[in-house]
Amino acid sequence: MHYVTQMLETSSYVHCLLTDFSKASDVVDHAVLMAKLSCLPLPPCILNWLISFLSGRNHATKTSADETTPAVISRSIVQGSGLDPILYT
Repeated sequence: MHYVTQMLETSSYVHCLLTDFSKASDVVDHAVLMAKLSCLPLPPCILNWLISFLSGRNHATKTSADETTPAVISRSIVQGSGLDPILYT
């Protein structure tokens, strides 16, 4: 931390690169991911399980009175599943 403070005080400019990966898994295309997974040396049972996990997902929004028609999800990885960081990488 001392180095950063010193750099801010003595330099006329500071280069900074910030990257936010918090929503990165929301743009992962399932078809692209499945194609990449199939190229890895995974046992068939694991590959089939991952493909099954990503396939056929739907989303609907429900309020107290109404519910939308379910829509097929072809992007994003279920956050909180534990697979999110692994499949994104």
